[in-house]
Amino acid sequence: MAEITEQGINGRSLNEYLGDIKIRTLAIDPDWNLDNDSPDGQRIGIDAELLANLDEAVVAAYRSKDPDSATGEALRDIGKISGVPIRDATYSVAPITVIGTVGTGIPAGSQVRSRIDNTVWLTTALIAIGVGQTGNGFVTCTTPGRVLASAGELTVIGTPYPGWSSVNNAEAAAGEDAESDTDFCKRRNNSVARAGSNMVDNMVANIASVTGVTDVKVLENSSDSPFDVDGVPYCGIAVIVNGGSDADIGLAMYQKHNPGTPMFPRYSTKTDTWVDAPGANGVKVSGVSLVTGNPYTMTFQRASGLPIFVALTIQQEGDLPSDIDDQIKQAIIADSTRQLFSGETTTGFNRGGYDIGEKVVPGRLYTPVNKVLGKYGDSYVTSLTIGLSAIAQGVTPIQPTIAQIATFDADNIAIAVTP
Repeated sequence: MAEITEQGINGRSLNEYLGDIKIRTLAIDPDWNLDNDSPDGQRIGIDAELLANLDEAVVAAYRSKDPDSATGEALRDIGKISGVPIRDATYSVAPITVIGTVGTGIPAGSQVRSRIDNTVWLTTALIAIGVGQTGNGFVTCTTPGRVLASAGELTVIGTPYPGWSSVNNAEAAAGEDAESDTDFCKRRNNSVARAGSNMVDNMVANIASVTGVTDVKVLENSSDSPFDVDGVPYCGIAVIVNGGSDADIGLAMYQKHNPGTPMFPRYSTKTDTWVDAPGANGVKVSGVSLVTGNPYTMTFQRASGLPIFVALTIQQEGDLPSDIDDQIKQAIIADSTRQLFSGETTTGFNRGGYDIGEKVVPGRLYTPVNKVLGKYGDSYVTSLTIGLSAIAQGVTPIQPTIAQIATFDADNIAIAVTP
């Protein structure tokens, strides 16, 4: 049976159980026929499989309480204990204008459809058609997640109603996909530091808990130099964030910011000017504390994408599907966004995507490529290079700036297959 030790839990394999049962059975009678095609041999195989499956279930139950290995509902339970619930998918919302007879009321829950993808959207409340034969309201998509609807796409009336003749929409505010296990684990690990006394750790945790934030990094200059290599001033910090609203991020920073700590790029509230050039990424947020009423000004940087171009050549051994190019491209993109191993318990690989300012090393890209090729026999990679353009390619690692995050796009990945 599975055994819990100081090092964790160990289960026995099917072959181990099979061998053990055979040894014990032959100890009773050495002449017992235990060939695989004999009735007793088949019975032993059934018993061994049942015991091995039981061990697997025990190991899975044990690991379901470990934040590093739990998945699905077990991971949600751990989040509840930590006070960090997993984020469910949200729904896209679009403003609409309806046209029809004056005095007509379009009931809440009335359907509008997209002329592009036939997605169904429901009115959120009663829409009254007034003077001018128009009425304004909102519709919510019935499909959870990031469903897009550009202006003029929601024009099909799904629930005909007397007096309602047409409908149109403005740009929809897209919803968000349900949080993956990998993303949740990263956010939970950050969030448990929110109550700490280390400003960097609990500021990262507080910002990471802001709705919409996908990546955050806080750098500090703890050297004796006026400015470190990243330009952060002495005893100062640099906060770089991807996602979330400016106001929410500014408040999260203020809640954990130690007085007197400069923020890069620096901003002077006395002269109302930037001390350091903010560039395209610098953001200033001013607000008032909800607790004390004190005014505050926080500065941070928005992470910008650094497109990475990839070129690789594959030696074909055996059959490869016609869409092998697309499969590999999507695997590289999934690896960069923490989705490649989502829902898997595979270990030994970097599952964290690319963080803000993280170096891009060519060798790491072999993992998503080989994960795809491994399904189709013995084909292998003969060359793999990266660069900042399709022409400037090489094997030298690419180092983004402190406010950049590596991004991968299918159009920037070139794949050649050698028969």
